[in-house]
Amino acid sequence: MTDSRRSSRRSLLATSGSLAALAFAGCLSDDDDGNGNGSSDDHDDDHDDNHDDDHDLPVAEFDVLDRDHDEDVLVYIHGDHWHDDPLEIPHDDYLSLGASVEDEDGDEIELGDGIDLEVDIVSGDDVIDVDFHGDHVHIHGEDDGFADITFQLVEDGEVGYETPELEVDVGDHDHDDHDDHGHAEVEELKILDRAEDPHEQVAAYHDDHWDGELPHVHVDAHVSLGGEFYDDHGDEIPIGGSEEYELGVRVADDANEDIVKIDDADDFHGDHVHIHGEADGETEVVFMLWHDDHADWESEPLAITVEDH
Repeated sequence: MTDSRRSSRRSLLATSGSLAALAFAGCLSDDDDGNGNGSSDDHDDDHDDNHDDDHDLPVAEFDVLDRDHDEDVLVYIHGDHWHDDPLEIPHDDYLSLGASVEDEDGDEIELGDGIDLEVDIVSGDDVIDVDFHGDHVHIHGEDDGFADITFQLVEDGEVGYETPELEVDVGDHDHDDHDDHGHAEVEELKILDRAEDPHEQVAAYHDDHWDGELPHVHVDAHVSLGGEFYDDHGDEIPIGGSEEYELGVRVADDANEDIVKIDDADDFHGDHVHIHGEADGETEVVFMLWHDDHADWESEPLAITVEDH
């Protein structure tokens, strides 16, 4: 919906001395461009009624799916307009959205294999931000307010289909089915030794078990460990001091608490944690996806060894 696609009507001002001439010119302006072609006004009306006339993909059905909640349909197109709108985005959070698209024969149009799903922000680029991931997009709620977007199917860099404009409402929406932060379900966690340059992966958690091991800690010293969380779609979950989530760690239940020291106020640093060696021996720690003052997710315990100098 760029400015080049929108035409503004031209108006003619009549004066008493040249009323007939201007009336004739007005007819040319409204009905003919001087070269025997139809007026731009007719094109405008057609564009408003048929948002995808200039595009090639024969889309008949377009459903927007919530990829973090069993691909529930959030909004969908019926005819030339949306149903169940506006699309609600949480403030300081994001939705991971896919699409179910069918052509005029009822066949599914596969996304991510030559045809990408994208979003064009028509208005409100200070309210939302978007990321493209082939077969899905992320829409981030940057500030409370409203925005207008279109979804696009892009093939070889060209827009093959564009939806009607959809209103987006960013705010603190109270929906029970989103209270569990479903987008942050952890599928994999990678632990990085930040003493190495570049940081080296030393352990990975997947399918409820650990591979690898943590570096040893010396008494009266500490290790600095980073983390990378991935959800069940393979997307990295942002962590850091300015993000919603942080990396956290604690001593595992029933493990020896005298071997290491961890203080969540002093040792949680957004995208990494510090573990201090207190006494010679071995204990176990649990890594967490930390949200405000609690863990949204925890790993199984992982051994850590402290050695005296």
